[in-house]
Amino acid sequence: MLNIFTQLVSVFAVLLVTITPALGFGGAGSTANADPLKPVVTEEMKALTVPIRIAGTKKILQVPLFSEKYAQMPVAMVNEEPITLAEFTRELATVHSGMGDSETPASQNFSKLLERLIEIKLIKQEALNIGFDRMPAVQNQIEEFELKTLVQHLLAKQVRDLQVDKDAVEELYQQMAIEVNLSVYNFQQQADAEALIKELQNGGDFKLLADTLVAEGKGEKSGGDAEYVKLNDLLPNVAKAVFSMDIGAVSVIFKTEKGFIVFKLEDRRTYEDQQVRLTANNRVLQESSRKKQMDYLNDLIDKYATFDDEVMASLDFAKFLAEDPEATRTEVFSRLGNDQRALVTLINGNETTTITVAEVAGALQASLYHGGERIDASQLNKQKITYIKDKLTALTGRMEAEQQNIQNSVAYLEAVKKFKEQLLFDTFMAKAVLPGLVVSEEEVHKYYNNHLEDYSSPMMIKMSSLIFTNPQDAQEAVNKLQAGSDFKWVSANMTGLADKNDKNILALGDSLLTETALPKDLQKKVKGARQGDIFFYAGPDELYYTLVVESVFPPRTRVYEDVRQEVGKIVYGQKINAAFKEWVRKLKEVYETKIFIVQDKI
Repeated sequence: MLNIFTQLVSVFAVLLVTITPALGFGGAGSTANADPLKPVVTEEMKALTVPIRIAGTKKILQVPLFSEKYAQMPVAMVNEEPITLAEFTRELATVHSGMGDSETPASQNFSKLLERLIEIKLIKQEALNIGFDRMPAVQNQIEEFELKTLVQHLLAKQVRDLQVDKDAVEELYQQMAIEVNLSVYNFQQQADAEALIKELQNGGDFKLLADTLVAEGKGEKSGGDAEYVKLNDLLPNVAKAVFSMDIGAVSVIFKTEKGFIVFKLEDRRTYEDQQVRLTANNRVLQESSRKKQMDYLNDLIDKYATFDDEVMASLDFAKFLAEDPEATRTEVFSRLGNDQRALVTLINGNETTTITVAEVAGALQASLYHGGERIDASQLNKQKITYIKDKLTALTGRMEAEQQNIQNSVAYLEAVKKFKEQLLFDTFMAKAVLPGLVVSEEEVHKYYNNHLEDYSSPMMIKMSSLIFTNPQDAQEAVNKLQAGSDFKWVSANMTGLADKNDKNILALGDSLLTETALPKDLQKKVKGARQGDIFFYAGPDELYYTLVVESVFPPRTRVYEDVRQEVGKIVYGQKINAAFKEWVRKLKEVYETKIFIVQDKI
């Protein structure tokens, strides 16, 4: 009976985990990692330590951040609920993006992160006290996440050490890393291209025929000789045709922006490209993973489920319609809604679960939002199969995961815990913080007037420049120009000018530049500049500039009406943040908060 499910790809395919090569470069034959929801911890991050005061004592330990030994040590306490080092480091790994290159001190990074975790705990505690966790919508989202995460962790175990087939990678690479040598002829008139093809079909020589048309001024030639082009650089329809052609074959006519082309495939070869090889490796890896996971899910259905072929065959909407062409949706679903026969029975030890005709009918009816009373038998039969397959995947996946005790694993429990906290946080924001927040026109206008520079185009300036290798000559040029000397005369008669081909010369002259495109220290010099102003500028790489302002275009401010919506969103965001911070302040007065990370020792 299971073969009916091959007709459709299950919606539960979203459960399939994505795996990544274990090595930095996923070479053929490498193994794969599959651990959903687990952040990547770099070697740099593993070396980090943090000073933590042991709760209830004055003793301070310098603890490795990613140490299993200290994972459950509290770094803070919110109303007696601990924030553990493990929670802190997981969050750190998730948001980490080059902290080593950051100019922000580690103490500030840690403080902001810890404050964020404390805020989430505070909001969660208040949300629980209010009862947001008992809302049906919240409970449904939690149940769906729990099931999805349970099955994902189960699937991750099946592909954790999946080996990549090196032969399959090489075969795919040979198909992807192709470059070709083409003799291409472009014709302005389609009739000329068609004439070439016709003569070729009559036994003519392609090159001779095409070159003759070129000599007559009817076309142009490109490619050929030693010129190779990657298949990926061709137009998609051309690349598809070339991929299937034999060497020496001539293409059909292709219409392009420049006319009509016909080409001959002169040669084909494979090129070496590590990035393409990595892509091939990853595609084989993902396809192997997808197949193994799908096969495993089907095996679980075989393990736990028993189909009643007779009942399955009876739930056929095409048959219903054949028996009564005038039957309506209401009539059919009313009858099926009372049918408690089991389509599938699942047995897991002492647990027995069934999928009944009435359950499937109810789900199908709920999905029909429009279309009147007409029955689309084909569509309903497809939806029936999809629903049963998804239901079986969920039930059997849960049964097997629970048999393997995944529901009690640390990774699963932490994932669910984090999701619940985030969901309660979002619900609290939507139900407690956002209601009543209103932005007035006056507030938007005030923000706009106070931030006019943010809504103005930068000043634009055009300058002439002379570049010198020492500051004295540059200053002398400034003095001569300020005394009234002509710029061209100064340019022709000054000594110490830099080589025009010096790659370190800044392109400051003869182009219209925005103020923000100039070096920071030069921006200060030209601020408020006017036509005719002359500046000395000591640039980088021991180069010195004499600058003469030719023209200045002052900043232009965008009118209020054009940016009103944009500004309104900013003001609204500020109000949300202010309201949230006020809630946090009040909650800290209610729920005792203790911090054990010693900030002044970081």
